[in-house]
Amino acid sequence: MDAKMKGMVMAAMSALCLVLGIMGAMGSTWLTADYSDEEQEMADEMGIESSGAALNYGWIIIDRDVSESECEDTIEATESGIGGTASCDSDGVMTVEMPFSETCDDTDDEDSCDMATGGMIGTIGMWAGIVCALLITLTMVLPMAGVDAMDAVPENVTQIATWAAGALMLVGMLGWYMMLPDGGDMSLGMSGWMAGAAMSMGLGSALIGQFIEAE
Repeated sequence: MDAKMKGMVMAAMSALCLVLGIMGAMGSTWLTADYSDEEQEMADEMGIESSGAALNYGWIIIDRDVSESECEDTIEATESGIGGTASCDSDGVMTVEMPFSETCDDTDDEDSCDMATGGMIGTIGMWAGIVCALLITLTMVLPMAGVDAMDAVPENVTQIATWAAGALMLVGMLGWYMMLPDGGDMSLGMSGWMAGAAMSMGLGSALIGQFIEAE
């Protein structure tokens, strides 16, 4: 592969790793509900439009023309009970968010505590990888634009960061996955897939840099 082409490919993959990593880490759909037919009927009867989980909290969206008084009662009960937050929009759609750490502290629920720990591992791994991806992207892209601001970064630091971007995301995702409770009716959502794609881009860029010779 031509050296210039190799650099452009690695820069593009590092940039994708950065962008997809941020979208995944900040996304709310690491897990989404995967109901059976019977469970879906029950959810429909309760007005549950969708439910799922981000790294650090679970959420439920209720769409059944929730009245203003019912919304206020739910907000008060949520904040004083499970320690979460609730909000309603002008169309009567209610969103309830329940941080796993608060639920763990308030109820000592083992699954919530495991989710809180997994979310912390996933968050640390993802954002550490994002920082490395940002460093690598700047190191590769700025020289192409004639900017030498990153020339002072030692080469060994760049090499380590190249592998660390994808590897740290992988560690974060594995740590999060291993802490998920057994069973349940959740499947990997869009944010989780984005995080996986970011991890793949990061490791792919490192593999190209390590094993593909530049002509």
